[in-house]
Amino acid sequence: MISIAVNEKSVLDVAASEFIAFADRLAAEIRLGKGSTFNVSSNITDFLKRIEMLHIKAKSIYKSDVFLTIHDPRASVIRKSIGFSIKSEFGHNPTLFNTAKASAAVYKVSGMNDELMAEINSMVDAKGHAAVSERCDFIAKNNCKLKFIGFPVAARTGIAAFEENLDLPDPRLPKIINYMLWNHFFEHETRTDLEIITKNIVLKNPCEISRPEIKYEYIIKSFLYAAYCGMTASTLWNGDSKVNGGFIKVSADGDVVAYYALESDAFKSYLFKHCYLEFPSTDEKHGNYAKVYKENGEYYFRLNFQIRYK
Repeated sequence: MISIAVNEKSVLDVAASEFIAFADRLAAEIRLGKGSTFNVSSNITDFLKRIEMLHIKAKSIYKSDVFLTIHDPRASVIRKSIGFSIKSEFGHNPTLFNTAKASAAVYKVSGMNDELMAEINSMVDAKGHAAVSERCDFIAKNNCKLKFIGFPVAARTGIAAFEENLDLPDPRLPKIINYMLWNHFFEHETRTDLEIITKNIVLKNPCEISRPEIKYEYIIKSFLYAAYCGMTASTLWNGDSKVNGGFIKVSADGDVVAYYALESDAFKSYLFKHCYLEFPSTDEKHGNYAKVYKENGEYYFRLNFQIRYK
């Protein structure tokens, strides 16, 4: 039996077999679902309400979706109420670092004018979306120079929160992220696996550091772990982990595996080998990137990204 409590007061006992039956039914309906949102059967939603499951996911400011008590039989250790993030592979690969307005790299553009700006901003693909690569190529073709100047001020904080947060894992990260974006959009590196991208960074050595083959991998692993722990681009982060247990992966075939991940080299290496860059749509919530804009007589351009597990 599963005991369900609200505010530490027991309200209901439900057979574990009933959970399993509804979980299998829900998984089947999700596989058959069409579009980004869809309805499931009323008997499933009724069951969710009965077991006090009132929200489908945690709020975006939280990283933990579920709290578990873990018993390690090898060490005879019990850890109570540790947070796990749930990553599902039913739809798109789950994100590790979500894009935001505040994560867009900002470039100051020289050699630009209003006529050229209008022409660049009018370039769209067959679906009517901003043609990002074509815009970047057109900027380079017209001998405009881009200078990376940092990240936008986050509305929640009134400062460039992403840049502040990147200082904690390593202050060289803004320059490294700038190179990742430049390498993809202007140098046409189509591979997006972070392990491969890091090899490119080692060869280029944009930070001009010693032992680049050691340090860049370490810095990028630290960034991935910080993102896993709860670092975002829009909210100031103090370095504390919001997930102290690990993450639960729901595979495309319905298998559930819990990864118990303390801060360890093995877990950081897992993230490093299984994460890749992705470039989201260029709409308002992603900072209207790939659009030339003008402020106080100066021209600017932005590029943005997010990171997913594969």
